[in-house]
Amino acid sequence: MIKVDSQDAEKLLKKRLMYSNTPTDYIATFRTASGREIALERERTEGFFVWLHKYTTEINGIDVENEKYPGKPYTANQGRNSNLNEKNTPKLKPGKKVWYLKVDNIEALENLIDWYCKQ
Repeated sequence: MIKVDSQDAEKLLKKRLMYSNTPTDYIATFRTASGREIALERERTEGFFVWLHKYTTEINGIDVENEKYPGKPYTANQGRNSNLNEKNTPKLKPGKKVWYLKVDNIEALENLIDWYCKQ
C-alpha cells in the first residue's frame, strides 16, 4: 500500500477552494464558490478521506466508504466523524445525508474537485 500525505491534499484544496473554518487537528473544511462543503481528514495515510454533500459519478481512484451501507451515502441519522458538527461543518453534520470517500491519489482528488465545483 502506498502511503499518502494529507498535507498534499490540503494544499490542493486550499489552492482551489476557500477554508470554511480554521482547521482542527483532525479535519480541514473548505467551501466551493456555490457554498458546498468538503471536509478532509488530516491524519489518514492510506488515502485522502473526504466528506461531501454530493457524489453521483464514478471517478477513477475514488471509493465510497460506508461500512453499514456499502457504496451508499451516510444517512442523516448515521454516526460520523465527531468533527463534522454545527461549528465546523454545518452542512455535513449529523442530520444531513453525506458521502464519505476514499481518494487514492492527488490526480483523483483534482478530478473530484473539478466535478464538485461544477455542482
